[in-house]
Amino acid sequence: MEAKKASTLKDYLAGAVLANSLAWLMLGVTAFFEIDPITFVQLLFLTYMFGAVVAGYLVTRKAFQDHLKVGLKAGLGAFVFHIYVFMGVIELITGKRVLLLVDHLLILAIFILGGFVGAFLYKQFSSEKGSTT
Repeated sequence: MEAKKASTLKDYLAGAVLANSLAWLMLGVTAFFEIDPITFVQLLFLTYMFGAVVAGYLVTRKAFQDHLKVGLKAGLGAFVFHIYVFMGVIELITGKRVLLLVDHLLILAIFILGGFVGAFLYKQFSSEKGSTT
């Protein structure tokens, strides 16, 4: 039987980058297409949610206990990385406000919910796998 380690800071950072990178990739791809602004925002938040779920799932895989807590930390870490890049890099360099506070709070809720859902999915899949053997 293999003992799993606890999630490290590297794991949380990798999850944060993954959760954000899918949405940022979508931003880069949609720049080449004419897209309705409402559809654009919906796609953006959908990719943030998908990235947070995947990141929460993958970071939780490394934990040996407190899976839901690890998922919440993964979501919070993704938001901290998002704020660092948006406010620390993009807005500082351009001097323009890209997103409003309400948008950042919505992204916070999406990341936390996505990390929790990813951890919950891992917990469900791992418990089903453990009960069949």
